Amino acid sequence: MQSREESKSPVARPARLGIDWQVAGYGTLIGALSAMLSAFLLNAPAEAGALAVLVGAAAGGVLGFLLARSLKRDLTRIGIYAALLARGQYQAAEVLETGTGEVRFLARQLRQMAKTWAGQVDALQRLADDRARLAERTEKLAVLEERQRLARELHDTVSQELFGLAMLVAATRSLVKESDTDVRARLHQAEEGARRAQATMRGLIRALRPVELGDKPLSAALQTLLADVRERQGIKTVLTVTGERAIPPGVEDALFRVAQEAVSNAVRHAHPTHIMVMLAAEEDGVSLSVEDDGIGFKTDAVQDHVGFSTMRERTAEIGARLAIRGQPGHGALVSVRAPLAGGDGEGGRERDDASTRPLKGTEL
Repeated sequence: MQSREESKSPVARPARLGIDWQVAGYGTLIGALSAMLSAFLLNAPAEAGALAVLVGAAAGGVLGFLLARSLKRDLTRIGIYAALLARGQYQAAEVLETGTGEVRFLARQLRQMAKTWAGQVDALQRLADDRARLAERTEKLAVLEERQRLARELHDTVSQELFGLAMLVAATRSLVKESDTDVRARLHQAEEGARRAQATMRGLIRALRPVELGDKPLSAALQTLLADVRERQGIKTVLTVTGERAIPPGVEDALFRVAQEAVSNAVRHAHPTHIMVMLAAEEDGVSLSVEDDGIGFKTDAVQDHVGFSTMRERTAEIGARLAIRGQPGHGALVSVRAPLAGGDGEGGRERDDASTRPLKGTEL
């Protein structure tokens, strides 16, 4: 078992009695034996023989120590390198360029091992990232499929029932005598309530089944989005697009989702008569704003709204700035500013000249 000091140390320490002292001991023994054999063969006096043994032992020990010192230094560095590799500290390990022969070969093999392990770790991390992205994508597809199923169910059941109810109330009102003004007024209110509920249901279905960006440019997708609002909700919409800067697909997707959420919030909560959307693509960035003339809101009161939280998350993903301003009775404004790298527009969707041509104040 390791001692407490060894468990706290970042790397294992070499023994105090290292190879240098071991080789020095062997050198001392060999030097003494060599001197003794020489004195015996030369038939030297005892005093001279003893002196020769002492000198030989000292010379052998010093020579062995010096010869083993550099080897110990190289082996110590290799040991520390190996300990760092064992702990997974591939980048912290010192690159070895030392020793000769077998020592240099061992150092080279350790460096190659470190590169292999580091590559395997990177591959595992990339695999984990891919799995996380795949799981997120699968979850989003499942949510989208469920939303589409709910939209179909609402359209085929509740929406149709509301339409039938409105028609039934209208037919009943036509059968009531003109003199029964109170009854006709109540039936008129019921009919208007059913039609408002039907319009609200259309808005919910529209939110559950949003317009997809697909391969269309952002300006065309925004135009489709606002045309759908105009057709289904009877709200006047204006789209203004300036600039011909190509926008990367990831930025387009995020901006389109923000526009969807802002328009949906305005339709469902603000009861506007006009919705204005502006898109400006410049050399250094792209700006998007959605403004309505609805009932407005207090900005502090909606900071925790799910829709606004979603918009903040989407803008944060592309490094954009989001601003939400509202005032009771004076509508609301949602604006996004996303920086774009480079000035040549690389990274955007491939599209023909007609798709990149700016739209000037298109009223839908």
